[in-house]
Amino acid sequence: MRKYYAAGFIPEADEAWTVYFPDFPEIHTGGGTLEEATENAADALRILLETMVRGNNAVPEPSGLASARERVKAARLLDDLPYPEDAVYQLVAAPSFDLTPVRVNVSIPRASLAVIDDKASAYGFTRSGFLTHAALAYRQED
Repeated sequence: MRKYYAAGFIPEADEAWTVYFPDFPEIHTGGGTLEEATENAADALRILLETMVRGNNAVPEPSGLASARERVKAARLLDDLPYPEDAVYQLVAAPSFDLTPVRVNVSIPRASLAVIDDKASAYGFTRSGFLTHAALAYRQED
């Protein structure tokens, strides 16, 4: 089932928009227009969630819009920033990640398998975990 995270879009004095994700305070984004801010918010959420999933980090459950409003307002006040009454809140779709394990069979030379097993052990992975981690790291370089 797809998740949706609440985002607060705050109009700034310079006609730009700042985006807050209360569930992910590490996301800092915005845009010159509401449309640009919305696109940047979706991109920022996707990038952060992909990073979290790759790192096997827990992804928080989405909080509701009412909670998001209160948390964004509190963050603005904490930073001595005005909280405009025309702030816009919407749900941003999180990308879907199918993390269902799939069993596969591969043919690998015995010498290569020994290297994989040694590296996996050194990094505290199972063989499957190490191969998955290596593949995701390799993909990230593209």
